[in-house]
Amino acid sequence: MLWLLAFGAAAEPLSLNQVVEEARDGVYNRFWLDGMEAEEGFSLDQLARSQWFALQLDHPQADDGLVAAGAALALNKPSAYLVMGREQLPYFLRQADKVRPGQVLIPGPSEHDVSFQTQPAPLATLDKPVDSFIGSLMSNLNNFEYGEARLHLGAIRDALISAGGRKYPYCEALNVARPSDFDSPAKALAQDLAALQKAETCIFYLYDGKSRPSGVWVEVGAALAWNKPSVLLTPSLEALPPALRLPQRNLRVVVYQTRQHLLHQLQGDDARSLVVP
Repeated sequence: MLWLLAFGAAAEPLSLNQVVEEARDGVYNRFWLDGMEAEEGFSLDQLARSQWFALQLDHPQADDGLVAAGAALALNKPSAYLVMGREQLPYFLRQADKVRPGQVLIPGPSEHDVSFQTQPAPLATLDKPVDSFIGSLMSNLNNFEYGEARLHLGAIRDALISAGGRKYPYCEALNVARPSDFDSPAKALAQDLAALQKAETCIFYLYDGKSRPSGVWVEVGAALAWNKPSVLLTPSLEALPPALRLPQRNLRVVVYQTRQHLLHQLQGDDARSLVVP
């Protein structure tokens, strides 16, 4: 997997507390590996070798950083999310420090002395069979759009069963009739990571071509880090974080024409080509 990595001009890596202070200068959408700022993207291999990770973001542009955050969660890397308020984080990262105490820090604006714990809590487990995972970008959809997206997710689940040979697809959005009915951010993150870890393959679905920060990029990052064979269904390459527009060894990107055409394919003979990585 080749992702470009370039470091800032600092001669020496910054400490975690120095990064926290630097993140208060009003420049957004940055991330650091071991105190060195990555300016042109990031490398999953570099992240795997790093000791800690820090992310600073502000709506609406930080998609590559969210992919990195998901990979860091999967790789058990100590991570700091540096935001002025938790509402700047995608929904299920807002309480990530409750899900991964000791691994994830979300310091408040007035905190000046922060540190990681040496022994983070283990990932949660899911007490149900899961052999495949379906994630989706459905943030900021109205009720009609959300309902239509759930129809497509149902078709993806059915195709996984009938054409993909899967018995136990996991898709949290299919259990939630309205966006307001989702579990708390902490519970949503814990369940999704537990299901992702158990899954043998993953499907990620984008309802539209709008680029926006979403928890789905965190899920994709975790899938990449755990080397899960995955398919990403999108109506446009421009909707993807820049890092995911490059070839990835365990991710196949499929650009679909229209939602109606995608639904027809999922319900027809082409289904296997869409749901099998």
